[in-house]
Amino acid sequence: MDTLTLTAGLTTARLATAGLAVFASALVYFVVKGYRARRVFYRLRAQGMPMPPWSPLLGHLLSIPPITSTLPADAQQPDTFSALTHTHSPPSTSPSNSPHPDPDPAWDGALYLDMYPFATPMLVLCSPHLAVQACQTFDLVKPPILHAFFNPLAGGPNLFTMNGAEWKRSRGLFNPGFNPTYVLQEQTGHVVDEAEVYVSVLREHARRGGIFSLDEVTCWYAMDIIGAVTLDARLRSQTGFNALASAMRRQIRWHVLDNEWNLFIRWNPARPFVQWWNNRQMDGYIGDELDKRYAEWRADGAGAASRSVIHLALASYMAGKEGEKPGEPLPERLDADFRRWATVQIRLFLFAGHDSTSSTICYCFYLLHKHPAALARLMAEHDEVFGTDLETTAAKIRASPHLLNALPYTTAVIKEALRLFPPASAMRGGDPSVVLTGASGKSYPTTGTNIWVLHSAVHRHPSWVQPDAFIPERWLAAPGDPLYPPKGGWRPFEHGPRNCLGQTLAMLDVKVTLALVVREMEVRGAYDEWDALRGGRKGVKEVRGERAYQTQAGGAHPADGFPCRVSFREEGKVGDGEK
Repeated sequence: MDTLTLTAGLTTARLATAGLAVFASALVYFVVKGYRARRVFYRLRAQGMPMPPWSPLLGHLLSIPPITSTLPADAQQPDTFSALTHTHSPPSTSPSNSPHPDPDPAWDGALYLDMYPFATPMLVLCSPHLAVQACQTFDLVKPPILHAFFNPLAGGPNLFTMNGAEWKRSRGLFNPGFNPTYVLQEQTGHVVDEAEVYVSVLREHARRGGIFSLDEVTCWYAMDIIGAVTLDARLRSQTGFNALASAMRRQIRWHVLDNEWNLFIRWNPARPFVQWWNNRQMDGYIGDELDKRYAEWRADGAGAASRSVIHLALASYMAGKEGEKPGEPLPERLDADFRRWATVQIRLFLFAGHDSTSSTICYCFYLLHKHPAALARLMAEHDEVFGTDLETTAAKIRASPHLLNALPYTTAVIKEALRLFPPASAMRGGDPSVVLTGASGKSYPTTGTNIWVLHSAVHRHPSWVQPDAFIPERWLAAPGDPLYPPKGGWRPFEHGPRNCLGQTLAMLDVKVTLALVVREMEVRGAYDEWDALRGGRKGVKEVRGERAYQTQAGGAHPADGFPCRVSFREEGKVGDGEK
């Protein structure tokens, strides 16, 4: 008994020693990393760089609560940092003591922020002039900090986080599948198929007459579209359960977001297990699809002419294998490393392809209902291009996809919705050799920082005419017109070599959706009813006067999932423009 007691005591001691060693190592890591972050700001402060009042112990963390108190609790983080930038680097040509500063189109909109331990040192950019330099002129690399966001969703290094030769090879592989002509001619049918299901879902809600989450319904719709384009297969998640779609949506719900300040939620011990299960579901589903396509291809070359994402990935693999030993039979199974790589890229396309598109569709409906004149003009354009028989619109789009290119005002509405409510922002890594220059002439070093380009702020920079107003006509204006967009001012899909590969598909998705919905049904927000059903919303509930402000759920989505009602439109009626 004494021996057992002694052994147990030694084991406990060893475990305690090991635990202390781990704790000490973690503490040292935390302190060293914090010291390095603070050292960056000692240097920046000495150079007179713009930033809030700074504490060597807490950095700029104390500057956050005064800003968040003016915003809804679930507002997206870019709104917090945009407000912070306006507070500590105000756009003004008036005297500094003026209570109402005039907007300055040359406002740099740059701010350095020390958010350690929640983030690495950041340079926040809110102006088109600086955004162009970071993402186009210098084409700065994607920083490692992005892995923490994308890895749980994609499962590993992906096209969005890659750099250098690896990124160029992967981008080149997938470019043909997103060629604008190919997307229009070959993918429009897939989009219309899923859009018809979406219309039937909305019709059912119109018959029931109740409040529902438009964002939730639209996410499943967009997931089915990108599933068809990516896997060349119908997921049917709009009307039933699909393991892949459900696992991806669940992964997004469990994803820890950058604006999560609650440490108990941020470090929820259950999250790794849930994410592991979701990863297993997604990887297994996609792996099975890869194996099926490979078996077909190996047997008779099936799908060799297709440019779906899954077939493009297989084409790369087949080209490599056929060149190794010409004439010899192909391996019976896909190489495990390639299978893993392809699975990650497919997961990325599924996430990015559905997340931003669904949000954009919701905001198009939201803005059109608020602006009846724009809705009337859009409906008239659809009547002119597709005819007034609504039942034939889908068939006409299938037969003649080029008709979607004859919708300049519809395109302008979509672009304006993306300007006011962009689904994401851009992040780049600083470089010791790169110094950005503001329109004011001031220099902004990037050493030791990650550069966050806030698209929502860039899109409302003072260089825009009436930056907070919904004006689709600005996208029809000619150069020289005051409404004409500022250079580099519109970047929902980014610009330069790292622009969004799927932007043509996203625009196609939204055009088809509007063409099949707006003339038949009226989609209107029901926030007042929603708030009343929940006992009345307490605290701040708007951002820039918008109840449908953006929250983070993967990308940016309408608050509370955009509670709405749908009704069948009376002939000729376009709504009253209420919120």
